[in-house]
Amino acid sequence: MEAYMTQIKCATYYPEVVQNVSCHLNRTSKGSGSSSYSAEFALSEDVSDVKGNYVFSLKRGSHITNYTALELDYCQVLDSLQSQYLLKMIADELRRVSNFPLQCPFKKNKRFYIDHYTINSKLIPSYAPELVFISDCNIFVKKRRALQLTIHGRVVRSRSGR
Repeated sequence: MEAYMTQIKCATYYPEVVQNVSCHLNRTSKGSGSSSYSAEFALSEDVSDVKGNYVFSLKRGSHITNYTALELDYCQVLDSLQSQYLLKMIADELRRVSNFPLQCPFKKNKRFYIDHYTINSKLIPSYAPELVFISDCNIFVKKRRALQLTIHGRVVRSRSGR
């Protein structure tokens, strides 16, 4: 199985604190999806009160199922990422390709980045059906919606598996 990202959106809702937000897919070829994405932002102040809602949805046909929906306190999660498989998979790759801190606070005037985040297709079971997915992360700073990162993608049979 192979996973591709087809669309990415990042929006800031608290520009007084979250600044210079950008994100893009790193296209592998015209007309196909992307195997990685990059994003970045900066903060105008040190931030310790960071919470979020993360929803990973699967779509088959017109039916959408929330595979996982989590409310997270990011400062607490940084210490316990290894406890849930999906979060561990995401966190391991984030640590490889980003400069996110391993503990709070997130420091002001620092460029935080994710550079060429990929989905490890080896972790997708071979029996998984072809599907479309939506990864939606809303981040709140001081109880105010600050940032949203939404990624659309698909899982398909690899060409070598046909």
